Amino acid sequence: MDKQIRSIIEDLLPLYNEGLLSEETTNWLEEQVKRNDDFQNLLKHTVEPLEKEAINTTIEHEKMMKRINRKLSIYQIIFVAISFFLAIKTSILNESFGFILWYAVLGLLTYLFYKDFKIVLYISLLPIFIWSLGSNLTDYQSGNIDDNQTFSVFFFMSMVGSLLLSLIHFIFALLGSMMGFLIIKIKERG
Repeated sequence: MDKQIRSIIEDLLPLYNEGLLSEETTNWLEEQVKRNDDFQNLLKHTVEPLEKEAINTTIEHEKMMKRINRKLSIYQIIFVAISFFLAIKTSILNESFGFILWYAVLGLLTYLFYKDFKIVLYISLLPIFIWSLGSNLTDYQSGNIDDNQTFSVFFFMSMVGSLLLSLIHFIFALLGSMMGFLIIKIKERG
C-alpha cells in the first residue's frame, strides 16, 4: 500500500507545487507528507528548481540566422521577380489583359513578403510608367506621330497616358495586396 501511496504522491506533487489540486486533495497530500519523512524529502526536492547546465554548442546562432534570413530573402526576391516578369509580359503594353491576374499575384506576393503597400506601389506603378513613357518617346523619335503636335504637347499627353496606364495596373496590384493584407489578418486571428 505504501508503494501505491508513494506513486500517487509522486504524481500529485507537480500539481501541488503549481497549486492546481483541489482543497480536499491538497489536505490529504499534506497529511501524508507530515506522517512520512520520505515524502517530506520528495516534496523538498520537487520545490527546489533544477540547476541549469550551460549547453556548449559549436553552432553560431547569429551566423546561422543570417544564413537562414539570406536564403529566405533570395526566395522572396525570386518569387517577386517571377511574378513581376509575368506581370510585365502580360501588360496592356503587350496588348494582353492577362495582367489583371498577374498584377494581383504580384501585389499579393509583394505584400505577403514585405508587408508594405509602398513597395507594391513602386513595383507595380513605376516600371509600367517608365516603359509606357519610353515607348511613347520612341514613337516620337521614329516619327510615328502627328506632324502638327509640338514636343511639349506630345510629352504632356504621354505623361498623362503613361500615368493612367500605370494606375490601371496599380489598381489590380493593390487588390492583390489587399488580399495579402486580409490573409495576414485572418492568420493573426487564428
